[in-house]
Amino acid sequence: MSIKIGDVDVANEIVELHFQVARTQLILDKLLEANPTLQFPQGTKMADIENEAIQILQRKFPSMGIKRK
Repeated sequence: MSIKIGDVDVANEIVELHFQVARTQLILDKLLEANPTLQFPQGTKMADIENEAIQILQRKFPSMGIKRK
């Protein structure tokens, strides 16, 4: 049985998001291991990345009114 909110299948979305987060964490770990001088984006660059992520969510879920906190 799945739970839907609007057009979103909540259970499938949760599993997919957990997979994507775990994969991204592993990729970052491997990149940092292979490139010890690699640095994470700071300040404005990190804010730009976060804003881009919010825009992606807004396009994916336009009826949810997603905004930056």
